[in-house]
Amino acid sequence: MLEQVSTRGVLRGPVDWVFPAWMLYVEYATQKIAETFPLSEEEKRQLLHFRGTLTQLLLEAQKQAKAKLAALYEAVAEGTYRVEGNKLYAPDGTWMYVIGDSAPHIPIRGVTAKTCLPDLLKLPLERLELLQLGWRASDEGRHKRQPYMGTTQPWQVFTWAAARYGELYACVLSTNLTHEGISIEVYIKAKSWRQRWSKDEAISLVAEYLRRGEWTPMLTMWLGDGKAKWRNILQSKYELLVATKEPWRLGIRKGAYEALVATGKEAFVKLRETAGAYGELLDLLKTHKWIYIKLATDDGFRAALKQKNSITVEGIVMFLRLVSGGGGSLLAEHYTRDPGKAHAAVDKLKAAGLRPNIVRSGPNYVVYIATTDLLKLAEEDDAVRRTVAQYLAEKAENGTPRQREIARKLLQRHPLFLSS
Repeated sequence: MLEQVSTRGVLRGPVDWVFPAWMLYVEYATQKIAETFPLSEEEKRQLLHFRGTLTQLLLEAQKQAKAKLAALYEAVAEGTYRVEGNKLYAPDGTWMYVIGDSAPHIPIRGVTAKTCLPDLLKLPLERLELLQLGWRASDEGRHKRQPYMGTTQPWQVFTWAAARYGELYACVLSTNLTHEGISIEVYIKAKSWRQRWSKDEAISLVAEYLRRGEWTPMLTMWLGDGKAKWRNILQSKYELLVATKEPWRLGIRKGAYEALVATGKEAFVKLRETAGAYGELLDLLKTHKWIYIKLATDDGFRAALKQKNSITVEGIVMFLRLVSGGGGSLLAEHYTRDPGKAHAAVDKLKAAGLRPNIVRSGPNYVVYIATTDLLKLAEEDDAVRRTVAQYLAEKAENGTPRQREIARKLLQRHPLFLSS
């Protein structure tokens, strides 16, 4: 559960895993917050009420989601469904949205509650408003003059609410269907605050603050709409990218809806330095984009992660990755945008007696070797064996449901990796 939050932000999987995983995360986050931030007895009571409210909402939503999923699955399996407009109906009237290329989603009805979150950060108002501004420029919406957040990422529930503390209205909005299972969308409205900015005003202000050297709004804007390209950062390629409809307002246009705000390690150093107490919260919540900032700014942290998830073959750094196809397998992949370097890597691996493949993936060339070659390398090199063994053990324990399934199969199939 924590691995998904720290690498992708979103929890996805079977319905009977995702809802309990959300509840477990809420419990974990509440405990860590209570241990880390100085709270009065009343503030602790409010925090526990927030935890209890979210947990109860998730329990109620799980029951509704399971019943609706079962009805829709049966209708599709038996061919008794009907489609009207952008909705697919089961015979009993249960329905879900099916809109173009968007993920199908099942609305959850009537699972709502009021709660509150105490002021965890204890920041001056002008400082807090800078955090709010960045959220407004990205993911935050407005309903009847009040700010709200709809999110499938459990860490964002806490980080956004911390910047909009006080009375909250919360609900589980929908269950979304993806190729990796379901995800849950939670909606929270901050009833103690009024929305001060339109979306356009907020984006303009973030850009203006950035020109004046104030990075705080950019921190929360990046937490909302920032692009975390893990392969780049692990290879020390520093690009601060933000998804936006008008990229030129924030930086250099890179793609149709992507702004290159800054390059270089210093940009991420500024984001980390400006975070202050908010950084403590992001850290304990295992926020994946905060971990990305830490990777960009901490050479030791980055080196440790690379060592944990990669092997070196003939001088070529290759990253381990589980894939689902064919019942599941483990690959080691090397990424480059240079076709000459890609083919040179292939030649080196072939010369070592391996059977590499090369494919295009967006702008990258991916050179990879499959499980059979990894077994051969592990038998010859104990460092490779230990790295693969540790990687599989970690995925078997903390990966997504599908990753756990594949990792456990590989460990059973190849006892070589059972001892690290």
